[in-house]
Amino acid sequence: MDFRISIQFICILLQSVRLHLCCNLADGQIQLITQSFLRSLNSVVELEDDLEPKNLSMTITHKEAILTWSYNVSKEHSSNMFYHFYLKGEELVFLKNEKVSEGKTVLHLLEYTNGDVCIKVVPFLNDDECQSASEIIICANPGTIDVNIQCVVYNISSMTCTWTYSENASYNTEHTLSLQQDTTTIDCKQYINDGKMKMGNCTFHDLNINYFKEVTVFLNRKGSDEYVIKDWFIPAEKEILNPPTNVTVRHDEENVILSWNSPDTKYLVTESCFEYQIEKNKELMSNVRNPQSMSNFDKKCLIRIRAKGEHSCGLNTNWGQWSEEISCDAPQKQSAKSELIWIILLGLSVFIIVLTIIISMQYKRISNSFFPRIPQPINYMDEAQGCNTNAVSKEDGCTRQVDLP
Repeated sequence: MDFRISIQFICILLQSVRLHLCCNLADGQIQLITQSFLRSLNSVVELEDDLEPKNLSMTITHKEAILTWSYNVSKEHSSNMFYHFYLKGEELVFLKNEKVSEGKTVLHLLEYTNGDVCIKVVPFLNDDECQSASEIIICANPGTIDVNIQCVVYNISSMTCTWTYSENASYNTEHTLSLQQDTTTIDCKQYINDGKMKMGNCTFHDLNINYFKEVTVFLNRKGSDEYVIKDWFIPAEKEILNPPTNVTVRHDEENVILSWNSPDTKYLVTESCFEYQIEKNKELMSNVRNPQSMSNFDKKCLIRIRAKGEHSCGLNTNWGQWSEEISCDAPQKQSAKSELIWIILLGLSVFIIVLTIIISMQYKRISNSFFPRIPQPINYMDEAQGCNTNAVSKEDGCTRQVDLP
């Protein structure tokens, strides 16, 4: 009895300096919780409450962890007692908190995994963590999931969700797919089903949603309100980025210089939110900057570029689509001999053009010089006979003058 009173007294002293602790004896039979210093002075409260969850169990379905438990907490204190749930991995990731009295919670996992999922449970009283003798951790393996669904965003405003059934699951091609964000619900219209492969997909077009706010997709069997599977994600994190735009190539004396604009998106982000990768003649270059200067001694050169997002900006960190290949061949240097030949040919061309113009302008003069006019024989005969070349009668034996054309 003296030992129990000593423990109570220690808890009262700790409370007096505002160090709120849940005092749990090693045998787990007594927990002392003090709420205020004055109340502690008036009476010692002995609680039979045990904050550790009883019969804790967990079931994994796709990206959900469903936890259930029983508890031994009085109604007087249940409203101030919570469990905080963390996903245990390399680092603890806080998922949510839930009142102890609820006895059940559904945790949204960040990504689907077919390996073990471990959840750490931490009791809290009035926002203060309650120390326990050992960590409360529960693990479960999802095993074989009957249905899996994956969604990708592409071409700026389209999204395709594909679902697959396991080998042993019965597949019904009659499905409906819907998307929800806040109060907005969008039903998918374009379905493709393959009963033989136990898979199907549906595409949303012209999505008008907030790409940085969580959406939930529901796959239902037609005519049923109960979903077969649901998934939730941030659309921007699922987007396969379009290629960079306005990709151009220019050259200086030794280098090829590539420049571009960031990929087209439905939202506005800064240029620093993108990372780029260049492929030049099948060789990859990462961590490039815009514009990118590269040495080029290859006679033949093909180049293309793609982008991915930065996690800090809430974008997809997987590589997007490649741009079309464009030529980046280095311009060939002309030798002095070939330059001389081009100068001579150019001079000859100019000379021929000038000569042609002169000849066309002086055609008559040149023609008369080289080809003089032939005199008319009739005129010479008349002059020899003393005839008047202007006579218009034959009475004097002279012929009439005939002007030749």
